[in-house]
Amino acid sequence: MLSFILRRLVSVAATFIIVSLIIFFMMHSIPGGPFDANDMPVSEAVRAKLMANLGLDQPLYVQYFRYMWGVLNFDFGVPYQSPGETVTQLLSRAWVPSLVLGGLGVLIGAPLGILLGMAAALNRNSWIDYLASTLATLGLTIPVFVTSMLLILVFAVWLNWLPASGWGKPERWILPVTAYALIPLATYARYTRSAMLDTLNRPFVTVLRAKGLTERRIVFQHVLRNSAIPLVTVFLPMFIGTATGSIFVEAMFRVPGLGAYFVSSIETRDYPLEMALMLMITFMYCIAYLLSDIVYALINPRIRVGGGQ
Repeated sequence: MLSFILRRLVSVAATFIIVSLIIFFMMHSIPGGPFDANDMPVSEAVRAKLMANLGLDQPLYVQYFRYMWGVLNFDFGVPYQSPGETVTQLLSRAWVPSLVLGGLGVLIGAPLGILLGMAAALNRNSWIDYLASTLATLGLTIPVFVTSMLLILVFAVWLNWLPASGWGKPERWILPVTAYALIPLATYARYTRSAMLDTLNRPFVTVLRAKGLTERRIVFQHVLRNSAIPLVTVFLPMFIGTATGSIFVEAMFRVPGLGAYFVSSIETRDYPLEMALMLMITFMYCIAYLLSDIVYALINPRIRVGGGQ
């Protein structure tokens, strides 16, 4: 297990470096720059001085190594759109709304999706199965911005029960959390149904029933455990994706989270902020998949890592 973890850590480091190279050179390959906006034009002399002060007049490889050296020292630079604070301070402030809303969405949607998938699998080809499959399909096929608009239209405009946007008061969290929760709910419903149907058709389930075990014990102690590996695969990456902010959800509900800054960093060519966001998301996804692989072995002892017999 230790050798497996060490190999995965090496792959995480390699992935981190490759992604940083791709993102850095792609950012600078796009025409334009941080001081080329039409709404705030500057003279060539002022622009050249700003570029020199920020080191943007240096060759790209010099800029890359200088930035990555700062990353190794946990210095992600200063965002161009908010020069009064560092990138770390800005992200620590913007992280809270995305983490709260996205985390609540997954923690609410995932259990509901598991229950829905279990009900569909245990009542195959019944109206419960058809209803669960329909809801899961709609949740995965309808874009999240369409769902967000429908939630705002129904509950904020027509019924006037909830505020349409904003951040701060708990009642403002209900609609964005609901929009966040629909995707994990639909995803887990489909994964749980498929995994449980596959497990229920295995020979060991027939043996357990022949031994006289109750259906409840078979489902919760044996079937659900053997069906958990696909669910573990989905959970951590999905949690990371929602916790780092959905661009569409945060834009629709005007939540000042990471998604909003991700969009603004691309529009304004805010290189330090854009790089920090991409590297942070890359690192978190790598760690999420590493933890998923470790949990595999804990859930199912038959899984061997590192080629062990």
